[in-house]
Amino acid sequence: MLSPDRAARRPAFRILRLATLLAVAGALTGCFRPMYASDNTQAGPALKEKLASIQVVRIEGELGNELRNDLIFALTGGAGNPSDAPYKLYMKVKSTSSYAIVNTSSGLPEAKVVRVSADWRMVQAGAEDKPAVASGSAAASASIDVSQERFANYSATRDAEKRAGGTLSEMIKAQLAAFFVKQQQAGTAPVGPAAPPR
Repeated sequence: MLSPDRAARRPAFRILRLATLLAVAGALTGCFRPMYASDNTQAGPALKEKLASIQVVRIEGELGNELRNDLIFALTGGAGNPSDAPYKLYMKVKSTSSYAIVNTSSGLPEAKVVRVSADWRMVQAGAEDKPAVASGSAAASASIDVSQERFANYSATRDAEKRAGGTLSEMIKAQLAAFFVKQQQAGTAPVGPAAPPR
């Protein structure tokens, strides 16, 4: 049993602890800022303009075309692929799958993981044969239940590829955004067509 003195101090201690937590939380609120916030001096509208200035070059295959469409929408917000952009983005896409769960009684697979990966490189328009100004890779996965019906498996696999591709496009967008923010923080001149002399 607590002594009368300790019992009297307990509410005061709780109030002091709560006040300390609120003060720390208030001090940290200014440390976090969304990358795309309009008041973000290192990103905001300028970053959105940079991302919208990337032309995504055609990718081979049905999956590549879907990923390209997802990425164009992610970069431009639905404005479409710019035709005279200062940057061009090239990608190679690959889809693989592996069985995640196998029924020990029948020996038949019950679940499958579909993995979509992409290697990308961004070059300056008009200098496609020069080294890339930025490059990277990303991968995303989605799982499906395996059916004994071939068409159902094909349809589920395509759906998983689409889901993974949507995630992949957001990952590549984040990588490109990080490149532009880092470039701005370093104070380097933006890569693009040279300004005409005055």
